[in-house]
Amino acid sequence: MKLAGQIRMITWKKIKGHLKTITEHKLLVMRHCFKIGLYRQGIMHDLSKYMPSELLMGFMYYDDGKSSPNNGERRDKGYSNAWMHHKGRNRHHFEYWTDYSLHPSEAKHPLQAVEMPRKYVAEMLMDRICASKNYNKESYTQHDPLSYFEHGKSHYLLHPQTEKELHGMLRMLDQKGEEYLFHFVKEYYLKGYKI
Repeated sequence: MKLAGQIRMITWKKIKGHLKTITEHKLLVMRHCFKIGLYRQGIMHDLSKYMPSELLMGFMYYDDGKSSPNNGERRDKGYSNAWMHHKGRNRHHFEYWTDYSLHPSEAKHPLQAVEMPRKYVAEMLMDRICASKNYNKESYTQHDPLSYFEHGKSHYLLHPQTEKELHGMLRMLDQKGEEYLFHFVKEYYLKGYKI
């Protein structure tokens, strides 16, 4: 397939590498979700990555796990079909939770962020922790997920309450560690207590 002047080839090495990367991530998120009581979400997490529209692009743009294949597709096309497919099927991504504003002239953007249900915020939190672990490998620290969030939040279209909750829990991880965070999420956050 020829894209933006380059020929992208799918090789056995890319297939094996991409499958290993997405499966390791999925299993890690599943274990983390189980620790906070999200069993169904843990099992179902990121299954769309195995669908042809996401999987083939993953094979094509795999770069030894250094960055998301979606970024490679974005560089070639200016957008990522695989990402649009993924975010539209996975409720743990805040991008799923956008809708048209009923009052676009009053809003900053014609689209508005919708507050996410807590069970999906909790899955998003586990996903972010595990992505940091997958990408940073042995150099991972509990500060990495917070740092990544703070680095990119200026361009996020995130509901203020969802942002407050996610940011607060990432700070909790940073300051008190994973065991404390998981206990808080399972015993307080997912049970509806105010934070």
